[in-house]
Amino acid sequence: MTNIASLLKRVERIEAEQHVGAPVRIIANYPVGNAAVRDALTNWRQWVADGRATVKGEVLWLMQLPLSVEEWVLKYGPQYNNM
Repeated sequence: MTNIASLLKRVERIEAEQHVGAPVRIIANYPVGNAAVRDALTNWRQWVADGRATVKGEVLWLMQLPLSVEEWVLKYGPQYNNM
């Protein structure tokens, strides 16, 4: 059986392992240039506030904003040949 003291020890251990501070790694779901990577790591709080990124642990996850219907059709829609 677990008691409160052992649960508190577990919580303290888990919290001690958590990363605190600026992200040190970056992952993106779209191609990102070096300048954008430097900007994202430097201004990561603003990127998160703008909805362009999230932070999980020590990793900054860059997410491409969703396309509008018109943008999606232009990018992925079928191309018809004029006959």
